[in-house]
Amino acid sequence: MKKIAFIASLLGICAFTSNAQAIYDYLSEKAPEAYKYNDYYYQRASHFAELPVDNDDIIILGNSLSDNGRWNEAFNDANIKNRGIISDVVQGVSDRIELITKGQPKKIFLLIGVNDVSHHLTPDSITTAVEKLIVKIKTLSPNTELYLQSWLPINNDFKRYKNMIGKEMTIFHGNVMLEQVARRQGVTWVNLFPAFADKEMKLPKHLTNDGLHLNDEGYRIWCQEIAKYINPDVKFNPTDLYPIDSDDIVLVGNQLIGGPEWHELFNNANVKSRNSWGDVVENLPALAKTVAKKAPKQIVLLPSYNGKNLAKGHNLSGAFAADSIVAYVEQAINNIKEVSPNTSIVLQSLIPVNSTYEKYADFKGTKKEALKANKKLQKLAKKYKLEWVDVYSAMVDENGDLKAEYTNDGFKLMGKGYTAWSNALKAVIK
Repeated sequence: MKKIAFIASLLGICAFTSNAQAIYDYLSEKAPEAYKYNDYYYQRASHFAELPVDNDDIIILGNSLSDNGRWNEAFNDANIKNRGIISDVVQGVSDRIELITKGQPKKIFLLIGVNDVSHHLTPDSITTAVEKLIVKIKTLSPNTELYLQSWLPINNDFKRYKNMIGKEMTIFHGNVMLEQVARRQGVTWVNLFPAFADKEMKLPKHLTNDGLHLNDEGYRIWCQEIAKYINPDVKFNPTDLYPIDSDDIVLVGNQLIGGPEWHELFNNANVKSRNSWGDVVENLPALAKTVAKKAPKQIVLLPSYNGKNLAKGHNLSGAFAADSIVAYVEQAINNIKEVSPNTSIVLQSLIPVNSTYEKYADFKGTKKEALKANKKLQKLAKKYKLEWVDVYSAMVDENGDLKAEYTNDGFKLMGKGYTAWSNALKAVIK
């Protein structure tokens, strides 16, 4: 890690361009080949490069713990913006911090370093890196109020994360050092640990399903702990931390739906998303019904492909069938109409896949079947008098593949891809 920081300092801090794809080249140049970030890091960072930050904004910054929260929904505040990235480390935040500090945000809530613990770094080396990051933030955005949050307890009874076994004292000692960092740097220390620790100093099982990450009840506690620094008068929904109401527009679909910050892309706090963790269309009917029970103003459905391909590391298959996809989508439409007849429905086309990536190679030559599915989906929209959006045409190249500049793994989207997608939807999401 020290070697990486040293190399980064030699290369200097380059200015970010407005081209989100440049984030990949920029970050790759800053880190040696042996320490490239994962695909998701570049997907998320390039998305952030497309989104504005200004001096009214409150930034939640960190790793998966930050990424997985719907902070703007919980606080009902569009100026609270999520800048978390799953699996991120201290150096990863440092490498992308200018995407945030260029906007001189009002406040930043930082929680980072737990993934560095899983990489077997010492508390001293991690907290030293955190302090350097804080100095960097203060230099780049001197008027930003910075809140350094403690690491949360873990629960190794789940035996889910082998690299975290035996790390309880590392976390304890790391928090002691982080508090000292906060004092030295004159930033606000937010000690979350006591609110999350049981009598055995473990993360309670009712707040997690894996011993590390939080469920909604865990996020409720976190929100309550930081509310005094954000809005002391906020009243969180007592039954649903992330409520959906009759003014909301909800995008519903697979993991692609869960990737971006939709309310920022549309500059509309009522635009929300609910996604399944699988990529396949089979999950759509049940998810659509669940969302419809909240009776939102509008549901925007994203069909996906079906089939299984777990051997390739994903569950999409190029052997998808147009008729099967349409059947699942029609079931989803009927579920919505049955549960919430006053909710308007928008139906989108399939989004193309890039078959030049090895794990999606079986999608090569499937353009005809994809076009067939989209034609049938469009007819389905006409049958039920739904608004139809052809996203496929906006994102496909001449070979029938997802445009290369929109993806770095063949299916998941880079920032440019999400921007193109949102532009295609702006005629129906207002």
